[in-house]
Amino acid sequence: MNVKGIEEGQGQSVEPSYAGAYDRWARFYDLIFDWPFHPGRLAAARAVARAAPSGGDVLVAGVGTGLELGLLPRRTRVTGIDLARPMLEIACERITRKKLHHVEALHIMDAGGLEFEDGSFDVVLAPYLLSVAPSPQRVLDEMWRVTRLGGEVIILNHFSTEAGLQARVEKSLEGAGGWLGWRPYFPYAIVADWLACQPDAVIIEERQVAPFRLFTLLRIRRGQTR
Repeated sequence: MNVKGIEEGQGQSVEPSYAGAYDRWARFYDLIFDWPFHPGRLAAARAVARAAPSGGDVLVAGVGTGLELGLLPRRTRVTGIDLARPMLEIACERITRKKLHHVEALHIMDAGGLEFEDGSFDVVLAPYLLSVAPSPQRVLDEMWRVTRLGGEVIILNHFSTEAGLQARVEKSLEGAGGWLGWRPYFPYAIVADWLACQPDAVIIEERQVAPFRLFTLLRIRRGQTR
């Protein structure tokens, strides 16, 4: 079934500066973030294919303009959420143009306040999302809540280095995060501290992906409590 429109969410609680940045990026997003980041998206889509059962429900949190949608397995049922209507409008056009019938819904929704019931999805994919979220811990909590037992949260994100020139540049740009719409400095400790509080979380894959191994792909399975 093709998506016929974009559904409005109810619980948008993101900071206005971040929401405005998402709107500003919409018209340029594909030009800047398509092919350079394609290898990471492809790796994430293949991880979804390994994790999702046939007919399984997949949530793409922070779907943006929908660059991942055509890469996801057609045997799944895909829902996408994002805060920026301009980006979702581009995603909707992409779904129609490329006949992505496995995409069932697009919602304007805050990933930190998901309006889905507990255990709604077999896989939750967060591509390049955490470092743009004002409250990444809340986003992690919400993604985990809507993941079924035995399902996976798949994260694709850049994590900052702790030393050297790159670290100094990232830290120097930290104050511009609101205008840019993402955190240039985003340490892995944010995810590691969250994982330490999840007794049923099992990391089943962790590896660096292109371009230049700047991004990390994490597959986290929701299993039995350890």
